[in-house]
Amino acid sequence: MQKSNDGALPMPFFSPQLPDPQHALIIAYAQAQAAIERIEERRRLSPVRQPWRIRSLIAERQALARIDGLAIDDTDVLIDGRGMVGPSPYDLTHGRQAIGVPISLDALLHDGMALLEWLGISYSPISDNTSLAVARRTIPDMLIALDVWRRDALALPPSPPLLHGAELARLWRIHAPLGRGDLVVSLLIGDRWGPGRWRGSAGGLVALGLERSHAPWQRAEGHDLGLIWLKAIANGAQLHLDQEIRLRAYAHRAAQHVAQRRRPGRLKDILLLAMARPRISSSLVARQLGLTSAGAIKLLTIATDAGLLIEQSGQASYRSYAIPVALPSASAPNSDDLSMFEEFWADDAKNGTSPEPR
Repeated sequence: MQKSNDGALPMPFFSPQLPDPQHALIIAYAQAQAAIERIEERRRLSPVRQPWRIRSLIAERQALARIDGLAIDDTDVLIDGRGMVGPSPYDLTHGRQAIGVPISLDALLHDGMALLEWLGISYSPISDNTSLAVARRTIPDMLIALDVWRRDALALPPSPPLLHGAELARLWRIHAPLGRGDLVVSLLIGDRWGPGRWRGSAGGLVALGLERSHAPWQRAEGHDLGLIWLKAIANGAQLHLDQEIRLRAYAHRAAQHVAQRRRPGRLKDILLLAMARPRISSSLVARQLGLTSAGAIKLLTIATDAGLLIEQSGQASYRSYAIPVALPSASAPNSDDLSMFEEFWADDAKNGTSPEPR
C-alpha cells in the first residue's frame, strides 16, 4: 500500500456485500428456538395452561387436516373429562393417531414397526380399519421403503434438530413409504424430530406455521427449505402464544366478574369448562358438573347475559356456547393485576400441568 503525498496511508476500500445466507439461517434458528422456549415457559407458568393446551392441540389437528386436504370442525375432536384430546370418527386425517402421542427418537429412526404403529398402521388390517384407510402399500413393502428412507436419513450431514427435522420430512416425501398420506405424515415426522422435543408442539406446530406462510415448502430444498421450516416453527409458536394471551385476558375479566357476584355458584366451573372446549352445551355442562338440565341452562344464561359466553346456535338444550377469545382487540392484563386472577384460576386441580409428548 503506497503512501499519499502527505505521508498518510489511504483508507482501505470495502465493497458492499449482500447478506450472508447462513446469517439469515442463524437468525431464523434463534427466533424459532426462542419461540419454542417461550411456549415451554408459558406451559409451566400460565394460569390458563390447561385450556390453552387443549385449544393448541385442536388448532394443530385442524392445520394438519387442512394440509391433508380435509377440513375438520372443532366439534370433530373428542375431549374427555381429563382434558385428553383425540380424533373423532369423523376425522379422517392420515396419521391422526400420532398427534399428541409420544414416540422416542430412536424408534422414529430405527424401528420401522414402532413407527408404523405410532401412525396407526398394524399387521391386522382386517381388525384395524385405520390400516385399510391409510395404506396403499402392503406392510412388508412399507418396511422396505422405510429402510431406504432410514438409509438416506442416516447419511444426512449432522445439523441442529430444528433443521434436521426439515430434511427428514423432505426425504419422507421423496420416498413416500406409506403410499398415501405421506405429505402430512412427513410433517409429523419432521415436527417430532424438531419442536416435538419440547412442550411447544404435539405434532402440528410446523403445519400451523406452514399453512399461513404460503411458501413453496413442498418443492424447497437446502437453505430455502431450512429458512421456510424455521420461520414456520416461529410463526406457529407465535400463534399459540397469541392464543394464550387472549385466554389470559378473558380469564382475567371472568375472574373479576365471578369475584363480584355474591352467589357465583358453579359459574366458575362452567367458565373453566368453556375455556377448555371450542363450544359447550347445557347437556355437556349438566353431565360434566353433575347439574340438572334446568340448572345448567340457568348458569349458561347468566354467563351469556354477562358477556362471558356467546350463544352460537340451536334452541333450548341444543344451544351451543363459546367464549369470546377470537376478538383481535383482546390484550393481556397488566402485570399488577396478575397475582389475583392467577390464584383464582390456579386453585382448581384441573388446571394443573399435563405431561406433553417428549
